[in-house]
Amino acid sequence: MDNKNLIWSYQIANTFFSLGVKDICICPGSRNTPLVIAFSENKNLNCTSHIDERSAGYYALGIAKKNNRPSILISTSGTAVANFFPSVIESSLSKTPLIIITADRPNYLLNTGENQTINQHNIYGNYVREFLDIGLPNTNVELLKQKITDAYTLCINNIPGPIHLNVPFEEPLVTKLINNTYYSGKKYDLSNNEIKDIKKTKIKNLKKSIIICGELHPDENIDSILMLSEYLSAPILADPTSNIRYNRIHKNIISSYNLLLKNIDINPNHIIRFGKKPTSKILCNLISESSNVLLVDKHELFNDNPTEFIRANFDHFKDYIIKSFNSIDDNPILNTLIKSQEKINSHINSFNIDKMMCEGILIKDILNYAHPNSNIFIGNSMAIREMDDLTLNMNKRINIYSNRGASGIDGLVSTSLGISSASQSKNNIAILGDLSFYYDMTSLAFASKLDISLKLFILNNNGGGIFKKLPISNLNYNQFEKYWITPPNLNLHDISKSFNIKYHEIKKLNDLKEVFKSSSGLEIIDCKIDMNNDYKNEIIKSFPY
Repeated sequence: MDNKNLIWSYQIANTFFSLGVKDICICPGSRNTPLVIAFSENKNLNCTSHIDERSAGYYALGIAKKNNRPSILISTSGTAVANFFPSVIESSLSKTPLIIITADRPNYLLNTGENQTINQHNIYGNYVREFLDIGLPNTNVELLKQKITDAYTLCINNIPGPIHLNVPFEEPLVTKLINNTYYSGKKYDLSNNEIKDIKKTKIKNLKKSIIICGELHPDENIDSILMLSEYLSAPILADPTSNIRYNRIHKNIISSYNLLLKNIDINPNHIIRFGKKPTSKILCNLISESSNVLLVDKHELFNDNPTEFIRANFDHFKDYIIKSFNSIDDNPILNTLIKSQEKINSHINSFNIDKMMCEGILIKDILNYAHPNSNIFIGNSMAIREMDDLTLNMNKRINIYSNRGASGIDGLVSTSLGISSASQSKNNIAILGDLSFYYDMTSLAFASKLDISLKLFILNNNGGGIFKKLPISNLNYNQFEKYWITPPNLNLHDISKSFNIKYHEIKKLNDLKEVFKSSSGLEIIDCKIDMNNDYKNEIIKSFPY
């Protein structure tokens, strides 16, 4: 078959387009030439070119998080494939759909010393929902389409996550350019049907229940959770990534649980969970110590250990509870937490960065000045924990995204770029630590070419805020700073100039207000924080419990 590699690649691209994929992240190389031509020739696809495979993986992940549909990564053969691995792990553990297509040498070249040839089969192990080596190009196009469709189904249904297609090509890779005359206009409908059959739970009595919400996608129906909370008089302990805390004011939403539960013993009879496990170690311990934890999810159980699991969407679960159980008018846990939360609210709101420049108060002020419906990507390590401790339930919708699957600090700039690129809004924010920024700084070369608006707030505490909280920090080990703090000593102003990116420094509240008057382009916002000043503990000690 003349020009078989390109014809084969056109069929791959056509099939994914028919399945509804739109966003393609392409990393340059030689062996993937037929794939690059096939995908980039389709003007209906959004193709971007990336030098760095690791950054590309997280950028594609960010697009998939925002759009709630898979994007595609394309690489050449060899070690390029391995550089996708960190984003594949995050995709898997965060249940974010992602499609990895890797070009390869033919199998007969394995273990022969052939240049740029490694064993790419199952390279991502159990972190992909499906590995598929589609073999060398042949004439059985219908079988190819069916294999791709079956793999794609695993990517979006049951347990969404990454799939890996390995595509070997023999040389010559492309003999001549040809038009895509083999396009199939057939559209596949693989929408996941809502789960409506709810088995009866073992729970007989829902008195003294609490609801814990971990990370949820902004598109989830939080109204059902609020209605369930009202019906059961159950407090909602809402993680920052739950997309419930920053949406609307509701008395049942408790945000200061990390502070309250150090002083209040609530002893719930039942814990009803929505979303992933929360950021809070206190809440995670509460969950692990309970013998009655019910997790509700529309997908199959994955990477979790509740005592009971119900596969249902939130609305159907709420209807089931209302139909099966009497409403509860009084819950002492709710009453106690509401009263304590009200005291803390006024206290936290009395602080701003003019009074105390610490991460948590800064993040609180950022949320206060952010425009409604802003997209905020929150970094790991200190950023998410400070957000958890010192931000409150607010009457403004803010869409929160994070990489809490594996909770790494790699690829966070790239993920926020992907979210911003996929967003129709100009109000995009990332809040990251300086080490996270440093680790993914090469993505700025790509970022400067994008037509996006993104404010990159960098919590510039010179590297090790969270490591100060480790037990090792109390042992007076003389090499603690060298091997744990690892200060990067970043000059963010010079870095901004190097990549031709706008720079601002936040010293006081007025500086923050000025930053939010502009909403265009890419901006680096330097938030210098002295980690030797333990302002947060000063605030906590003064709380009126």
